[in-house]
Amino acid sequence: MSTVFHLFSLPYVPLKQVLDNFGPEALIIFSLCSLKSKRIAVSYRGPSKRVQLKLQFGSWDCLQDSKESYGNILLTVEETEKLPMDETLETVRIGSFEKVAVKMKEGFVRGENLVTYWENRMTGLTEIGDYAREVFNQDIYEVLIFDKRADDDHRRAAEWVTKSQKSVQSLHCEFKLKVDNDLDCILENFKYTEKLELLVKPSEHFCPAKTPNFQIETWYLWYSYWIKQHHLLAMDCKYIWLYDSELTTQDFNVFLKHWLAGGCSKLIELRVVVEQAIDYAAVLDGVEFTERGRDVERVYVDEERTPHTMKGGFDVKRSNVTATIVDRHPVMFWIIVW
Repeated sequence: MSTVFHLFSLPYVPLKQVLDNFGPEALIIFSLCSLKSKRIAVSYRGPSKRVQLKLQFGSWDCLQDSKESYGNILLTVEETEKLPMDETLETVRIGSFEKVAVKMKEGFVRGENLVTYWENRMTGLTEIGDYAREVFNQDIYEVLIFDKRADDDHRRAAEWVTKSQKSVQSLHCEFKLKVDNDLDCILENFKYTEKLELLVKPSEHFCPAKTPNFQIETWYLWYSYWIKQHHLLAMDCKYIWLYDSELTTQDFNVFLKHWLAGGCSKLIELRVVVEQAIDYAAVLDGVEFTERGRDVERVYVDEERTPHTMKGGFDVKRSNVTATIVDRHPVMFWIIVW
């Protein structure tokens, strides 16, 4: 004989202890059970809400907890045309949609996750984004943009961010570009406030229609051949990583003098990978520096908390701030501000 556990009859303290052990995935599923369970989930404050929410458009339409190294899937979205034909599914209310079909399915990365079915996947994504913001009492931390399935996907994603929360702290873009206007659409319509990761390859002569927002903490650009000297000087960021760059030794010399004069005041680390070997004598031309021997070792911990043991290098100083130009990579200009 089974015994029914009356969860809602618990006093506040033991109920909170139960919810503390749910975790974010179970908490959001619990919130979908009824209006009462949703009210409890929304009002609850505890460790099950210690998340950084991210919403992924494209490759895998889903809501994730970005604090997990591989992404803990909270909800996924599929279109109703993929509904199982041989079974009747449970339905839940999400936002203004009262009968959203749901099913637990085996996830691609880890375990089962709850799939929600929608006539239009973009509608589903924006609705679960708003629903998660309500349940977890916080905005979406990161938006990920992958290949479009419909021509207006990127525009609708940007419109949702603007309408629902005005900005997003982190934006990750990784898609095959058909026309440069698609990248301009991303750079112009998404307001990202802390981090931008662009793994998007534009045309050879791409130039952004408007100057991107360079006043953030991190710029990570995989195909950076379109970044010119004036773009680099405008980057007032803590971390700048540029790969596949066409910047020259002369550009680095200008940047170094710009930093010594007080420019890029927030900089902690700059990495630029180029095709041709860097001439450090030309980089340091007209600059006062101290060359450190290989016996001088210093440990630098990067943005991802990875320690690097630095040997030697060239130290330059402005006021009481020292920066080291690391010369161990012939095709990477690497500067660290201590």
